[in-house]
Amino acid sequence: MQADQRGRVLVVAAKEAGDALMERLTSSGYQCASAEKESGLAQVADTLQPEVVLLAVTAKRAAEMLESLRKVDRLQRLPVLVDLGRARSAEAFKRLAVDDWIRSADEVVPRLEAALRAGRLRDREERIRLRMGMLLEITQAATSSLELEEILRIAVDKVGRVTGTDRCSVVLVEGSHARTAKVVATQEDPSLVQLDIEVMRYPELRRALETRESVVIEEAQRDPLMAEVRTNILPLGVKSILVQPLICQGDLLGALFLRVSRADASFGRDEQEFAQAVAGVLANSIRNARLHTAVKKKREDLEEAYVQRYQELNEANRRLKELNRLKDEIIAVCSHDLRAPLQVLLGHGRLLQEGPLEPQQRQSSEAMIRQGKKILGLVESLLEKGKGEAARLSIEPRVLDVAQLCRDAVNELEILAADRGVSLRADCPDSLMLIGDEVKLHEVLQNLITNAIHHARQDGEVVVSTQRLGRPDGDAAKVCVQDDGVGIPPDELHLVFDRYRHGGKGGTGLGLAICKEFVELHGGEIWAESPPDTGCIFVFTLPLAQEAPRNPRPPPAAASTPQEQPRVLVVEDEPEIAAVLSEVLRSKYRVEVARDGAEGLARAKAQRPDLVVMDVFLPKLDGLDAAMALKSSTDTARIPVILLSAHQGVAEKVRSLNLGAVDYMSKPFNAVELLNRTERALKLRQGEREQQEKEKSSALQRRTGSDPATGLHDRRGLLLRLEQEVARSRRYHRALSLAVLRPDRPVEPVPSNIADVMRKRVRHPDAISHLGGGVFAVVLPECQAEAARAVISRMLPDVEKATDTEYRSAVADVSQDSDSVEKLLEKLGAPAPEET
Repeated sequence: MQADQRGRVLVVAAKEAGDALMERLTSSGYQCASAEKESGLAQVADTLQPEVVLLAVTAKRAAEMLESLRKVDRLQRLPVLVDLGRARSAEAFKRLAVDDWIRSADEVVPRLEAALRAGRLRDREERIRLRMGMLLEITQAATSSLELEEILRIAVDKVGRVTGTDRCSVVLVEGSHARTAKVVATQEDPSLVQLDIEVMRYPELRRALETRESVVIEEAQRDPLMAEVRTNILPLGVKSILVQPLICQGDLLGALFLRVSRADASFGRDEQEFAQAVAGVLANSIRNARLHTAVKKKREDLEEAYVQRYQELNEANRRLKELNRLKDEIIAVCSHDLRAPLQVLLGHGRLLQEGPLEPQQRQSSEAMIRQGKKILGLVESLLEKGKGEAARLSIEPRVLDVAQLCRDAVNELEILAADRGVSLRADCPDSLMLIGDEVKLHEVLQNLITNAIHHARQDGEVVVSTQRLGRPDGDAAKVCVQDDGVGIPPDELHLVFDRYRHGGKGGTGLGLAICKEFVELHGGEIWAESPPDTGCIFVFTLPLAQEAPRNPRPPPAAASTPQEQPRVLVVEDEPEIAAVLSEVLRSKYRVEVARDGAEGLARAKAQRPDLVVMDVFLPKLDGLDAAMALKSSTDTARIPVILLSAHQGVAEKVRSLNLGAVDYMSKPFNAVELLNRTERALKLRQGEREQQEKEKSSALQRRTGSDPATGLHDRRGLLLRLEQEVARSRRYHRALSLAVLRPDRPVEPVPSNIADVMRKRVRHPDAISHLGGGVFAVVLPECQAEAARAVISRMLPDVEKATDTEYRSAVADVSQDSDSVEKLLEKLGAPAPEET
């Protein structure tokens, strides 16, 4: 066994004693060096690099030498043994902080062996702990969001510190047979990063990549593998080399390269296992980074292809719009150049028939009129087809009686019902006036009644009935068409209006989808019900026209004092149109301009104008929502609104009038007509003001279902709204939440601003009511119970601050609850009517 293999011992003793101990230890196979004074300890330690220190001096001298030993970095943690063989008294040594004592010459070797084993075991555990810590840090870096280059830089730095190498590098290759590799991280010289190297010039790297196994070279100067590059590595003093391949899921990605030049250093089993563990972590990170890069590249390619395709489609759409414009021009030409001459011909033909004609002349004139009407019909058909979908989804509104419309439809279809042996009757006693398209509503009734006749049983009955529904936001007409046929299964009721659901026995026709579109165009709803006994009921509702104020009178003219001009707020996002409106209206009124719906709503609440002229299609908040918001606020509910739109004949015309707008104008508009309608709207408002002075506000509030103290719904208004929302949620299987907020003590009076406080926390469709005594109820359509609780939890602090009272709340989803609306309120803790 070589001397340095058994152990290296530093002997601290006087010359004579030290020489004797060194002779004995050398003969036993130890490598030794001695030091007599403190000044020589550091030099001897650097030369020998001892593993254990043996003191053979007096107790006093031993204490001095121990203090000096602890000041030398290389000797601080070495085990220290004391030779007591030459000491007169062992008691003095036992106070020293040493690791062991040697009492006789026979104990020297055994004690040294034990100390060396303990020291080596301690060093190995420390190295293992250090490597595990470094491996953990490398793994954490590899699983973080750092870039790959930074992860590899951290890895080579920590591996180099643990293994004590001169060079630690990571090289990457593309494929198993790559001829070149790239240095992506290195500990030795950062300037070598991104350096391309030839694999053939590095035999150890070539061997590792070819075999996919680690390559360990203990003596680079003598190893046959390094023969071809030995002249290159001799000047560098390379001692050992370790190359560990980077492999992940069978893919060769590169290698971890380690090199050391110290004569006493080598890559043992521990170093090889550590390098293998690090290589596994780095290989996984490199593979993930490459996959990420590939996915990113693919995404960029797809985005580029999407943009290119979008541009192509945009160009195609532009061309289609241009073709559509040309089509509209052709239709316009047909409309003017064909219909106008035909009307002239037909008119003169009728004039001829009114005069004295011979039989042959009358026959000729009749043929001329008959063929002219046929050509006119073909032209009308051509124009209608040219309008396409827009024609079907447009309406021509007028004031009509839906009850009379039902009676007329029944009279028209009595013959069809009689042919099938079905009794058809109308139960429509009251007049129900609304604004709608007579042709389309007539088509809805014809489809529903015809469908009912076809599905009624033999000798059965079909009944068409109408009634008025009271609602907080305005009354509605309810139309029912009931038959006594086989009915529809309850689980299919919500499917009958599907456009692609074809009718058959027990099914429904495609006409129902058209009925749904036409009803919704009028701002209504349609659904099917299955009575428990037999048959089926199709029901639709339409908002009734709002009644004009009773006895409106224009304001009396002031005789002596000049009257201040009314203020008109114009809400228009197009600067040119806003300028035209302002110029026209400034001739008689003071004009303010807002550029979007949100600004218009804010200005209306702050300035309280006498009239609002507003576009339907506005940014941020459209005109319909803004009109609804104005009408739902007690501060602005009485401000008349005139709506403008460039879209003629669309559903917004009906919806706007039913939302409370006093008038609707299509663009382009006539200046005189605009001034006339503005003046009429202002006169209506003045009439309302006079009427309000004569009527008690509390009675009016009770009639409309509103609470006079807060402007919110009262109990009656809440019950009407809740009943409507419960029916809608059950029909369409939608969520509906109800909340009750109850104070710990009655709140009298309720703060006047409580409506504004609570409305800040809810949406437009949500309804708030005051049940009296500070008790509030909130209806939240299409809102799950959990989301409703979150809304109420945000609202409670505001209510408690405004009322200076603590509140308790109860929230529940009532969409599937079969109890009455009064019972639903009672379940959530709302007081009975007599309590409020």
